[in-house]
Amino acid sequence: MKIIQGTALIILLLFNSSLLAADWMVGGSLGVAWGDADSVTLNNELVDRGINASVSGIDNSRMTGQLFFGYEYMPRWGVELGYVDLGDVEASISGTLTGINDYFTIGQDIYPQTATGWQLSSIYRYPVSGKFQWTGRVGVYNWTTDYTLNTATASQKVSEDGIDILFGIGMEIGSWIKHGGIVSQVNWDRYKVNDEAIDVLGFGVSYRF
Repeated sequence: MKIIQGTALIILLLFNSSLLAADWMVGGSLGVAWGDADSVTLNNELVDRGINASVSGIDNSRMTGQLFFGYEYMPRWGVELGYVDLGDVEASISGTLTGINDYFTIGQDIYPQTATGWQLSSIYRYPVSGKFQWTGRVGVYNWTTDYTLNTATASQKVSEDGIDILFGIGMEIGSWIKHGGIVSQVNWDRYKVNDEAIDVLGFGVSYRF
């Protein structure tokens, strides 16, 4: 619902006659994300804590999505505001714990991170030809994460939020990069959520006005 609302707002803003200009753009992308957390890392964390348990399964790679609009306020430099969904992750822990509260505490500490939220980025574009340019970005990600820890007899919902940095590189390809029209994009971005690095390889399109 948030993505749908954000998309509607972008469309309304960009089609307002006072905003139509060659420097505005709107777009979206789909991609694949993967985090630092894996079964080896999480099992080592459990061993370091002296806990008789192990990670029996982890699904850390997932689909992601992003919607954004941007403005190029001077040649090569621009800003983008986007809504980013880093996808869903799952992990299973099996073993012997002293109590249900211990499980919930451990789960919050080692559970693989993911989030949704708004990002604000500064963009630099380096043109190579009339149809191709490199891009670089740095910005902040205002994220929220919600997940549920389950046992056979109880569950606990966890909600957290924060602001962390992001950066990335990419390329844009299109016949109308400087004059409006559809532009294809490939980007690699790195996010931070609760100190875990999450990499995203995304493929998308944007439309320049």
